[in-house]
Amino acid sequence: MLESDRNYFIKEIGDLKDFLTVSYVIIDDIYQEVTPTHIKNRCNINTSKMSDSEIITLSIVAKLLTIDSENAWFGFCNKNMRDLFPRL
Repeated sequence: MLESDRNYFIKEIGDLKDFLTVSYVIIDDIYQEVTPTHIKNRCNINTSKMSDSEIITLSIVAKLLTIDSENAWFGFCNKNMRDLFPRL
């Protein structure tokens, strides 16, 4: 039986930037694995500002944080997470 006082390979994430980074890495790995080639190589991919993985990460993290306003969330990320998402 698992003991509740032990952290079985679980590291606590200290701040939002670390959480966004870990989330992005996981989401990008899954995205690269499951997305068909014709979607990854679509014709407008060079003109996009952000990658699909970045957009998915921001959307999922907003839902996990129970943020309802997409404009407010993207504004917050634009102001405070510019180093993680420079093209936001």
